[in-house]
Amino acid sequence: MKKITLLLLALLAGCSSLTEDPPFDINNKQFHQKQDQQGNKIFAYVVSVKARSRTPLNLEQPMTRQQFKSFAQQEYFEESSRLKLLLEDQAVELLNQELKERGYCDEQHQIDEVLWRDLSVQLRGRCL
Repeated sequence: MKKITLLLLALLAGCSSLTEDPPFDINNKQFHQKQDQQGNKIFAYVVSVKARSRTPLNLEQPMTRQQFKSFAQQEYFEESSRLKLLLEDQAVELLNQELKERGYCDEQHQIDEVLWRDLSVQLRGRCL
């Protein structure tokens, strides 16, 4: 019984270590800094992704169920709230790294505004 349990755990660990392609590719990161009228440090951080082309639909040949299922499950960044939230989370992590590397905010920072465009997210905030 213990051998079977160990075998199942090993198989599960092997399956969980398989990595998928990331759902989007980041192609640009920009950090902008300045001081407001009161002398407070403010920043804007923009993260952009590459547009992925849509898989063309071949109407000359009938589709199998598997091909149709695969086509229907394709997510495109411009239309997917899930992918946009994933990018927003990743942008926050990248911003934290950028602030630490630059030593820009000594103690803490706050993100005051999140702005979206088709293929990018902008985080605006200030140092506390």
